[in-house]
Amino acid sequence: MEASAPTHPRIEPEPPEWQPRNLRVGVRLLAGAEAFFFVSFVFAYFYLRSLDLNRSWKIGHVSPPIGYGIGIVVALVVSAALLWLASRRPQTALPLSAGALALALAAIVLQCIQYTTLGFGPGNGAFASVFIGWTATYTLFALFCAYWIETQVASLWRLGREGVQRPVREGVPTYDVPLARAGLEACSFFWIYYAVLGFIAFVILYVVT
Repeated sequence: MEASAPTHPRIEPEPPEWQPRNLRVGVRLLAGAEAFFFVSFVFAYFYLRSLDLNRSWKIGHVSPPIGYGIGIVVALVVSAALLWLASRRPQTALPLSAGALALALAAIVLQCIQYTTLGFGPGNGAFASVFIGWTATYTLFALFCAYWIETQVASLWRLGREGVQRPVREGVPTYDVPLARAGLEACSFFWIYYAVLGFIAFVILYVVT
């Protein structure tokens, strides 16, 4: 027997014009969450440095090579600048985004190479522990950011190849130009923010020490 009434209410899909706004709001909430996460390392750095119990701030020769630090932060800043330009220049968005992705991956590779040249580990005092924990989590999250940038590159490539909008399915225009632009702007906003976090980490871990 057929049911005389629907088993569940029909949920209307969100209007397509809401989706770009959702992206803009969501990326700012994500940035706030990242701030709360990384401020714990800032607190740990200054708290442990000020206490310096048993003179354990640095045990042995603990000095990260600043050359790698400069290379990493330069790659991050230039990558963020390229992605910002991509979000402002639709005609050249694809090559600029691809360049941003390449530099983001270069920064990750440089950080991994640096670990092989440190000469100290997390057991060499409080500074070493903070340095390893901070840079490792930053690099891991940067890898997810690089994946996000890659999805923007792929979307731009598909848009340029197809040149037309695909049919809307369930109210989600996957290849709609305004939505793609909003996605790139959201990604650019967060990547700039993340590069600023990386610059702050560079100043604290390599300059202040």
